[in-house]
Amino acid sequence: MGGGTARIVSIALVLAFAGQAALAARVVDPASARQVIANPAIEAIGAQLTALAAEGRVSDLAARIDLIANDRTISDVAQEWLLDRGLHALARLEPTGRASEAVLRLVARDPIVYTRVDPDHGDRATPLYDTGATARFVFRNWERNAARGAAQADLAAGRAAIVERFAGRAGDREWDPVRAGIGDAFRTAAPALLAAQRAAIVEAIGRGRRVDELALILAERLADAQLFELVFGLADAPVALAAIPGAVRALDAQTAFGRLSLASRRAEIASAAALEIGRLARSDTAARQFLFDALEQPDIGPSAAAALATLKDPAVASELGRRLAEARSEESRRLFVLALRLDESAASREELQRFAASKHGSSELQREVQQWLER
Repeated sequence: MGGGTARIVSIALVLAFAGQAALAARVVDPASARQVIANPAIEAIGAQLTALAAEGRVSDLAARIDLIANDRTISDVAQEWLLDRGLHALARLEPTGRASEAVLRLVARDPIVYTRVDPDHGDRATPLYDTGATARFVFRNWERNAARGAAQADLAAGRAAIVERFAGRAGDREWDPVRAGIGDAFRTAAPALLAAQRAAIVEAIGRGRRVDELALILAERLADAQLFELVFGLADAPVALAAIPGAVRALDAQTAFGRLSLASRRAEIASAAALEIGRLARSDTAARQFLFDALEQPDIGPSAAAALATLKDPAVASELGRRLAEARSEESRRLFVLALRLDESAASREELQRFAASKHGSSELQREVQQWLER
């Protein structure tokens, strides 16, 4: 059993079977807690923890944390603050056996001091500090750092196995520190090292392997239009959504528009793609034409209307008014009216007044427009 696996098993056992009895919890107000922590003796201990961390004395820092956790002469508020500070310092350092043992002893510790953060919203007490949660964060951070280091070594050596390792841990994607560490390494690697992984990522995502996040990192850092297209088409919706502003950042306007127009065909991300095309439409006539045409599509029509409204352009208002006058369906009229109402400029108001005078459309729509004009 590897060190990381053994540590995870140990944490699970502690959480499941630890017999540590929580001390009697109590509630304190934030001002009183700050006063306790400001005690010179407590501040001196905090300074010692900071010094040990700065000197890289990991095991000594862990030993000091152990002492604090069992020192009944320190008040509960100060004790929890010191443990929180010491654990966060450990999280930034390379773990030792002594450090791992010290943190493991704290993972099942219950909060013992609470405070009421916002009495106006339920007057609920929340932990002032949660040592157990912080200890679990330390282990996750250590695992993330170790995964980042291993991934950096694989990238430097050109080993494509790193892509498969990322995909193999897709079961708990959002919280997996190993996947997070690999992602960290990809975000900071030299472009040439990333390019060497491109074929493996394209092949993996094409097979349905969950490497979406790596594909997006490469797409942005390599300004790779094809990878953006793959992400928009095949990645899970959250990653595909994140790729929409990324395409505008990484690609030239014309190329970005081409990719976003493809993204607009996928239901989960179509609305976001149309809104982002609105940014390009300020200077790109093709993007502007796309939005006008999209107004006739019920699925993204409202988003296209909102995007056109952000342009605040009299020429756009004029074109919307022309199309509104020629519209033959109630659905189309409503989308053109929506775009003009969202604009709220003098030019758009003039077009709505012209529509109201025409008496076209349903009586309900005419009434809604008139009510808006009277505001």
